[in-house]
Amino acid sequence: MNNPVTAEPSPNADRRQELGAKQAFVAGLLDEIGCEGLLVLHPDHFSWLTAGGSARGVLGADAMPALYFTAENRWLLCSNVDTQRLFDEEIDGLGFQLKEWPWHVGRQAFLESFLDGKSVCCDVPFGEAPIVGDRLKRARRVHTEYERACLRTVGQIVSHALEATGRTLMPGETEREIAGQISHRLLHRGAQPVMIAVSAEGRLRLYRQGSYTSVAVKNYCVLTCVARKYGVCVEASRAVHFGGPEAQIRKEHDAACKVSATYMAATWPDAIPKLVLAGGKRIYEFVGVEHEFYQAPQGKLIGRDPVEAPITPRTEELFQAHEAVVWTALVGAAMSCDTFLISEEGAKVVTPPEAWPLKRIRIQGQDYVRPDILVR
Repeated sequence: MNNPVTAEPSPNADRRQELGAKQAFVAGLLDEIGCEGLLVLHPDHFSWLTAGGSARGVLGADAMPALYFTAENRWLLCSNVDTQRLFDEEIDGLGFQLKEWPWHVGRQAFLESFLDGKSVCCDVPFGEAPIVGDRLKRARRVHTEYERACLRTVGQIVSHALEATGRTLMPGETEREIAGQISHRLLHRGAQPVMIAVSAEGRLRLYRQGSYTSVAVKNYCVLTCVARKYGVCVEASRAVHFGGPEAQIRKEHDAACKVSATYMAATWPDAIPKLVLAGGKRIYEFVGVEHEFYQAPQGKLIGRDPVEAPITPRTEELFQAHEAVVWTALVGAAMSCDTFLISEEGAKVVTPPEAWPLKRIRIQGQDYVRPDILVR
């Protein structure tokens, strides 16, 4: 079944506008800390400050491209090996100038020469430069309108990859084979697999953060993946059962959905994360599986990094509008996991089911929809 994915964000007009806002942010930062330039070395900040650019294909840490910003201008710093491809495929028309090092000279020697005499800050430790990585990381957690459009598009790609795989996988296929099908569907739509997990026959009970092995699916499996496109990541899970699920699986899945719906209902701007978790913990206790709360992480902020910030029972920093959060409820062999954008109207799902059975859960008079088990 070939279900369409919504139109992708406009490649250049929107990105150019996005880069203008990023440039203004950097200008303010430089003025505040009294530096003339910002050196950017971390790949996540490279992606954020290019509105989704990526250094795909570069393997060595010392060969990775960098960025240099002043208050008014921006440069790509890269090896002569990668210049043409990066401009053609990643940052064409976005107003970057070029400073290039010969591959045989290397990045470190080039940067030392290029920055000599300049007053610069950097996103990672670099010489005596002030470190501003935490400032950049905090800023990038709040997604712009363009980035929210990117998240929604990637979310639909992830949902399609999981659900199309769930609708077509066959008994006897191994976790590895099924992971390959998910990966193919992601790559086919230009998304990079970051993490894929296929947990067959209740293996989630043993391994709460799974991967994939040679174990064959006979009756039941949970599919999970994190994927990146436009420099942003999303995560989701779906469950498949051949024939009607036995009572224990059904009970576990229903409980996981209740917990995840509780997290969803409590996710608002200015909500206190540890109190949101406390609400979910009460549901674990109410359904008689209170120990499950302590078996695996329940939530995290997501964005350029698959884990922008973990959410724990000690997290007090308030949620902000336009942050993206992943809620993951696990009960026995069941998982209920999706990505949400925090809005003034509450949590809006980024990874919506496209053709999947749904479970509606009513909380304080409001219905919340969670993906159910696909029975085949």
